[in-house]
Amino acid sequence: MKQWKTGWMATALVVGLAMPGSVLAVQQPLVQANNVTLAHGDHGKGQVKMRYGMHMGAHQRMYMTLLAEKYTPNSVGEWQSVMKERERLLEQLRSARETASEEKSKMRDQLREKVKSGEISSEQMEQQYKEWKEKNRGTVPSGEKENREAQREKFKQVHEEFDAAIASGDAAKIKAALPKLLEQMKAKNDRLAKRLAEKQK
Repeated sequence: MKQWKTGWMATALVVGLAMPGSVLAVQQPLVQANNVTLAHGDHGKGQVKMRYGMHMGAHQRMYMTLLAEKYTPNSVGEWQSVMKERERLLEQLRSARETASEEKSKMRDQLREKVKSGEISSEQMEQQYKEWKEKNRGTVPSGEKENREAQREKFKQVHEEFDAAIASGDAAKIKAALPKLLEQMKAKNDRLAKRLAEKQK
């Protein structure tokens, strides 16, 4: 019995001494993980660049509609029709892209099969693919790239003016910026319609 008590005492002593070390070992990675998480949290405090893109989510559409209702109530219907048109055009453009992508995949597969069978060489395959791309994608006319850059810069200026007006909360500035933004959206819709017409040729 005495040996049994001594054995338990020794075991309890070893466990008692080992316990704080094991708890510390388990807690150590958690502390480090928390430090890493906190360190990564600091990355998000920088300036975020906003891309003046084509897509508007449901919240953004609602926000623009509410702004139009408040500051330019006579243009609400126009805003809604422009946004609906944008959604329609984007959906058709997505569909056209998917169709073109499927056609491209089929054409590439057919060309690869011809190369495997020895009907054409790899160089001929690349040439035929290049010709297909030029035919189906079209080329950007000279001067068009500069025109796009100028439009993008103009769009950026309008958005910056709008952002500044919203940040200031000045009703007159917001009222002045909204029609410019509406005209910009109409111009973007026109560009989308042209792109869609080119893809559907």
